[in-house]
Amino acid sequence: MAKISGQVFAKPRGLSCLAMRTCYAAMCILFLQLCIPRNPACADDLKEHPNVVILLADDLGWKDVSCYGSTFCETPNIDALANGGVRFTQAYSAGSICSPTRASLMTGKYPARLGITDYIPGLRSKPNQMPTPRTVMQLPLEELTLGEMFQQQGYETFYSGKWHLGEAGFEPSDNGFDHYISDRVLGNHGQDWTVGTRIVESFDSFVGSRNSEKPFLAYLAFHEPHTPILEYPSHISRFREKSEQLGPAPSPIIERDGKTRARADDAAYGSEVAGLDDLVGHVMSTLTRQGLVDETIVVFLSDNGGLSTKAQPGPTNNAPLRAGKGWLYEGGIRIPLIIKMPGDRAASKICEQQVMSFDIVPTVLELAGLEAYPESHVDARSVANQVRTPEAALPQRAIYWHYPHYHGSTWAPGAAMRVGDWKLIQFDHYRQVELYNLGTDLGEQHDVAAQHPKIAHAMQAQLAQWQASLGVQFATPRNMLREELVAWCVVPFDASHRDPIQRSEMLRELGLRRLAYDWREEHVATWDAELDALKKNDIQLTAFWCSSSLDPTNDPGTQRIVEFLRRRNVATQLWVMLPDNELAKISDPQARVERAANSIVSLANQVEPLGCQVGLYNHGGWVGRPDSMVKIIELAKQSADNVGLVYNFHHSHEDLDSQPQSLRQMKPYLLCLNLNGMELGGEKILPIGRGKLDSQVLSWIRQVQYAGPIGVLDHRPELDAKESLLENLEGLESLLNQPSR
Repeated sequence: MAKISGQVFAKPRGLSCLAMRTCYAAMCILFLQLCIPRNPACADDLKEHPNVVILLADDLGWKDVSCYGSTFCETPNIDALANGGVRFTQAYSAGSICSPTRASLMTGKYPARLGITDYIPGLRSKPNQMPTPRTVMQLPLEELTLGEMFQQQGYETFYSGKWHLGEAGFEPSDNGFDHYISDRVLGNHGQDWTVGTRIVESFDSFVGSRNSEKPFLAYLAFHEPHTPILEYPSHISRFREKSEQLGPAPSPIIERDGKTRARADDAAYGSEVAGLDDLVGHVMSTLTRQGLVDETIVVFLSDNGGLSTKAQPGPTNNAPLRAGKGWLYEGGIRIPLIIKMPGDRAASKICEQQVMSFDIVPTVLELAGLEAYPESHVDARSVANQVRTPEAALPQRAIYWHYPHYHGSTWAPGAAMRVGDWKLIQFDHYRQVELYNLGTDLGEQHDVAAQHPKIAHAMQAQLAQWQASLGVQFATPRNMLREELVAWCVVPFDASHRDPIQRSEMLRELGLRRLAYDWREEHVATWDAELDALKKNDIQLTAFWCSSSLDPTNDPGTQRIVEFLRRRNVATQLWVMLPDNELAKISDPQARVERAANSIVSLANQVEPLGCQVGLYNHGGWVGRPDSMVKIIELAKQSADNVGLVYNFHHSHEDLDSQPQSLRQMKPYLLCLNLNGMELGGEKILPIGRGKLDSQVLSWIRQVQYAGPIGVLDHRPELDAKESLLENLEGLESLLNQPSR
């Protein structure tokens, strides 16, 4: 049985799929004509309120519309809408893919606030990629939607077309729309180009049979020009000719792992955009024919930028904007937006103010003369004044995007923000940050992050603060996966006093594959057994702790370690703790730096033939301060390449105020970064996840894009090492929104 708007119909037998869809559409139209109520109690109060029609295109690029500068696509009907309305030149979708933007249009909220950060059901990451969070699979019913806002104020509401915000129980009919014509009725656009025709015909039926005493909200969500791109019969021959006249296609533009179509010249795509334009023209003709054009607000927009970039080039080109759908460059998020007021036939007006897709919610409420719901559409602001007076300025605000997923466009996890003309893109996957001035570089061709580091860092901090305020989920950096983490301080701090074999088996059981070896004198006799057990269990000896004098090449303890590594042919890191009390005796600051650097260099030169690195280890005092460590290693680097820093957060409480700038300064030299639970004024070491600053520490690491080894440690000798490690691992996974094992 098939259910349409509350009525149940038997599915016809012996009919083709197309015939069944046509039959469904006819039944839907019949239902609308017969079943719409005629006498609402509030009809008299609503007569002066305009109707609202929202026309949402699917993947239509900013430059796919003639009035936005397209020389290939032809959109006379959309252009006519713009000629009688306001065309926004800096309108943005809240997401670079569909479901997030559609959620924002329904609620007036950032998609990240709703947890809908990918298209539904989303794309799972591959084993060699960053594990990504799962997107929320439907628009939560507790959210107040655009349909409900209008419905509660007496409007009759209608939705036809693509939803993509949940299945049965979470559809438009469950979210404030009195009438819903679904894709189950309309058919499969991927195989049938007439689906759009059925959408506008369902609108015709609704308009012709609605309660004329009430204003209405009609939301038409078209599929054009989403892939698969179909050839629209009435237009394809014309666009084939246009494409042929352009000559051979230029080579695609390389965009990291993707390729961007270098020119708009796909004939089928041109025909599909023209087909979309026909549908817009049909809606406007219906409003005119029914005498409603002077009583109706019409909003036209796209859910994201045009699909130009994929592993192989996409079907359109968004130039001068960079890349396209999926990406957080302008080509993926800048969209056409046109708003036409009732009876407005003035010459085309242009608004250059920055607008987000979720701003549509309070805007149409205000334009319709209805009450706003500021406690609901919390991220949006009305631009009704700009519709009436396009040149009116808006107060500057920062706008954000959070997309922690992989996408078929070859986008990889990251985020972005814009404030004024500055645009920052943070590529979490690539561990890079880019900064652009859109006022002088609309095409985002000149990354100026290196020239303006203070602006880039400030924007990163602001982006991180926004993400934290919404409680967003991130893709997990690979260096924070269990198999990549380094277990630290588990040898002397173990109430069970495991032997080397037991320790290696314990690490393997926990899924850990790296160990930094912290030891005491009683462990020297078992060094060989430790190394043998690690090899047997396929666990890497990442580092060997070394407390040294200022003359390490003549220090007996240090040389004992070096001789062991030489005898066993082991290449690892030496984490060297220099005596701060000895360095403090050197009064001249530069001489003190030189003395410490010379100590590190002498050991580094000695172990370089073994393939070992030497890391200056912070353990408090002057030598453990980030600025001191950087000065020492910068000087040491002039004489030895195999030197770096090892930074422990449990010895950094007095330096927290300098973060994340200190991490940025140390990053080029970091060999390992060791984590634990952090809290000011409390215990020095807590399990990860128990400290009030733990999320902030992870945010700092994300901001500086550190990709090197991460260690986890615990200094509670009264605990079993397995228990303390597991508590830290699960705490970290909880902070990262990853399922614990």
